[in-house]
Amino acid sequence: MKNKNGFRVSRIGNERTPRLIILLCNPGGNPKWPRRFPEYAMDKDGCYKQIGMNFSQVREYCEWWDNVLNVTDKYVKDSDILALEYYPYHTPGMCKETNNKALWDDFAKNSLEQNKKLLQKHMGNGVPVFGYYWGNWLKENIPGLTKYCYQSKNTRGQASKLHDLKDFLEHENFK
Repeated sequence: MKNKNGFRVSRIGNERTPRLIILLCNPGGNPKWPRRFPEYAMDKDGCYKQIGMNFSQVREYCEWWDNVLNVTDKYVKDSDILALEYYPYHTPGMCKETNNKALWDDFAKNSLEQNKKLLQKHMGNGVPVFGYYWGNWLKENIPGLTKYCYQSKNTRGQASKLHDLKDFLEHENFK
């Protein structure tokens, strides 16, 4: 369901048995930019979901995710990846809202709590974690995250972050 905040996505991919977790800040879209975000086309075609979208579908609609998955394809199937969102949607006041949980609606609060539980569970099972965007995750004081998660060294630019992701996957010996 859409709301005033546009499209909401808590997580994408395999939440039961992932082999790789990617931490993000938010995916969604803003109605002011309908062509920039794939959720609008996905909703029109009937495959948009707030939780559990399949990456093989997402990559058909989203060049950003296709670029990420082109890097991971050599190492892990897209059906083995879980992407967790810290804040589940863009809004015009996103920066203000993501930094002030008093402004979060129940969907945002519940999504983060569920995603933190999934992250801790899978970290406990030894699933490697790549922090594509992960600064806000650190504020949650998730035990072991700073030692367990590989943080992309680059703050901007997808090409640099994808290079870090490739290095991470090679270091983790994904086959």
